[in-house]
Amino acid sequence: MPLWLEEIAHTALLPLRNRNFRLFFIGQSLSLIGSWVHTTAQRWLMFELTHSASMLGILGAVGSLPVLLFSLPAGCLADRLPKKRLLLLSQMVAAFQALILALLVYFHQVKAWHVLALAFVLGSTVALEFPVRHSFIYELVGKEPLVAALSLHSTAFNLARFVGPALAGLLMTTLGLAWCFFFNAFSYLPVILALNFIVLSDQKTLASAQNPLEGIREGFVYAWRHRTIRTTLLLIAVTSIFLLPYAVLLPVLAKESFGAGAKGFSFLMAANGLGALFGAMFMASIGPRLRKDRNILVNLSALSLYLGLTALSKSLEIAAFFLLAAGFHMVCTFTSANAHLQLNTPDEIRGRILSLFSLSFLGLFPLGSFLSGLLAQHLGTVKVFLLGSIIGVTATLFVFWRGFGRRF
Repeated sequence: MPLWLEEIAHTALLPLRNRNFRLFFIGQSLSLIGSWVHTTAQRWLMFELTHSASMLGILGAVGSLPVLLFSLPAGCLADRLPKKRLLLLSQMVAAFQALILALLVYFHQVKAWHVLALAFVLGSTVALEFPVRHSFIYELVGKEPLVAALSLHSTAFNLARFVGPALAGLLMTTLGLAWCFFFNAFSYLPVILALNFIVLSDQKTLASAQNPLEGIREGFVYAWRHRTIRTTLLLIAVTSIFLLPYAVLLPVLAKESFGAGAKGFSFLMAANGLGALFGAMFMASIGPRLRKDRNILVNLSALSLYLGLTALSKSLEIAAFFLLAAGFHMVCTFTSANAHLQLNTPDEIRGRILSLFSLSFLGLFPLGSFLSGLLAQHLGTVKVFLLGSIIGVTATLFVFWRGFGRRF
């Protein structure tokens, strides 16, 4: 193997030499497959119960609402309490809600409101887990392997995007819908066991008597006063509101622009997911060597450009190619932003900054989806894609112009 290839492989796999991270990575990877099985089956269950597309939209909104409500308090908890205990709590609650849904479906007692209520519970665990999990990864590996560790985690997530839905389809057709939720409930066991075997010799508890509201305010003030943090969070917010809702409008674009049905839409989604997987692998191997702030700008502008080209494509195959590229640059953007925030944040406030990242990334997505759907009804889907593309490119050019020759 050439020396340069050995160095890339060494960089990409370096975090796995860390016993604690290796345990967490394996457990989390198995759990993510169960999560995608659950998500796929949950949507199908709601459709079977209601035969309503609008109820699917409500399900998505209810599942995302806790991120808006609880991300900031979760960031405070991440800075005040041991992250390992918080992760164990979130995993056990998530497993319990999956088990309840499995039993309701198995005994034919499930109602639409049960699905919505349990989706809210699951969303609450996500709101707690996101800032805790990402700051916990930093605690496991430290600064140098952080980008590779985050990228490996992203690789596992995107692999689960392929495996989970396929496995859900197999379980639904062979054993029944309930077994998808049973599978997810038991898929949390590996990560719970892994967390119990992780030993942190110098784990710090940064608890204080500070009022939680004061802690949240301190996080906002710190983020606003530090140009690096403020700029990164604003760019992610712009991306979540104006660019990421392409996934919501993709079925409409597939039908209106290419006359495609479910098969064509699945082809576009698969291409996008494959690009995301390539992006995660790229960031694990090459990402640690790249300058994070410029990498955010380059990849965000490329993401904006490729989404615009997707809307202008004349064939399904060309659109799939541009969506593959968009998936690649999307993962590179968010992995770089995550690492950039963590590497420029002190330990005592990292959880709160990551909660703001969660709010900008996941919490604002429902707002962007609603806005994009509303505009698509009046302007058309292609114009909404192009508008998001223009806003994304403009934002990156503005930040580059303001910070030309300097780091942001």
